[in-house]
Amino acid sequence: MSNKTYGYRRMHKAMKTLGFQENEKIIRNRMKKLGLKCEIRQKKYVYAKTEKQEEKCTNYLKQKFNPTKPNRYFSVDITCIPTKNGMVYLNVILDLYGKLPIAHLTSYSCNSKLAEDTLDILVNKRKSVNNAILHSDRGVTYLSKNYIQKMNSLRLIRSNSKKGYPYDNACSENFFSILKTEKLYRLGYIPQNKEEVDELVDEYINFYINERISSSLGGLTPKQYYDNYINNKKRLANIA
Repeated sequence: MSNKTYGYRRMHKAMKTLGFQENEKIIRNRMKKLGLKCEIRQKKYVYAKTEKQEEKCTNYLKQKFNPTKPNRYFSVDITCIPTKNGMVYLNVILDLYGKLPIAHLTSYSCNSKLAEDTLDILVNKRKSVNNAILHSDRGVTYLSKNYIQKMNSLRLIRSNSKKGYPYDNACSENFFSILKTEKLYRLGYIPQNKEEVDELVDEYINFYINERISSSLGGLTPKQYYDNYINNKKRLANIA
């Protein structure tokens, strides 16, 4: 699937969401005439490894990336963003229901405190996370004594990928790829410092949650997908 084709389909979905009825063929032809392209990340197909690998940490998630309700399965990962003032590390926790970024934080240091402080943001936004699974890779940040103690105090269940096996945390890897492709790489320059990175990341995550539709969510944004669950739950409660 080419970038152009994927762009036409995304544009068609977006226009349908806004109430336009033109079919995909008309959208494609008009975009060609106007020389328009949808600058988005191309969908990639990943083929999982088949060889067995030893693991010391337990993987409770087991690539169950599509839970039936929110606040039960989370994934977390750290990525690095270069700035003129040094490397900035971004830690993001996703609710796998709708792939919704719940908590994020940046730091010049990739250490346990960054991960622990992001957990505080998660709890502040979701209140209780008792017995929820939080999956990460085996980076030293997520295997530190302080971080594990923090997770235990919050009654979070720690889940870890197999060593050298990024497919086990594919949702977080995918989110960072989208963020960098659709926002950071399009800047054309290196951000000045952490403060500028914070502004850029906050801006993009707000767009991602509230405006960026996803075909995997039925053409909804992550917020719409999450709100639908909450509204349906309230409706069923009223019926009962």
